[in-house]
Amino acid sequence: MRRTAGPPPLKETTFDLTPEQRYHGARAVASAANDADDCALLLAVLGLEPADGIADPPPLPPRPGG
Repeated sequence: MRRTAGPPPLKETTFDLTPEQRYHGARAVASAANDADDCALLLAVLGLEPADGIADPPPLPPRPGG
């Protein structure tokens, strides 16, 4: 029996997150984690650090017309 080749592997895509995205991502992970170990694992998988969610969030951009 012949096996057909599967789809080609996907290219890895890398991009940098903004400090605001890192902050909100770390906070979302922390709020959804079951415990500290779960939080640490999820942050590591996403490439985030616990400190990303501790720092003050970046300032909001100015409002249009303001």
